[in-house]
Amino acid sequence: MSEKITEKELFDMADKFISVANQLVQNNDQNLPKVGAAFRYAAARFSAHEASLSTANLAEERVNALAWFTEQYNTMLQKNLDQYVALQQKENK
Repeated sequence: MSEKITEKELFDMADKFISVANQLVQNNDQNLPKVGAAFRYAAARFSAHEASLSTANLAEERVNALAWFTEQYNTMLQKNLDQYVALQQKENK
């Protein structure tokens, strides 16, 4: 579904989105859950857009697209949660 991207490119782009989210939390007095929900909605909306441009028949490919994007998100979330668990464990020692 996606072109190959280096880890550095991925992290650099992600950091830009995270910076905007952090600014919303800090500068606009938005609460973290509200910004998180908006961030997830934006990711879902953009992923649906990406999927729609990746196939001539999204209705036919919908299940495959959903599985692919869900697997991608799940893998990324697990890795990041593991990093935060390790960080908390280190801080609590």
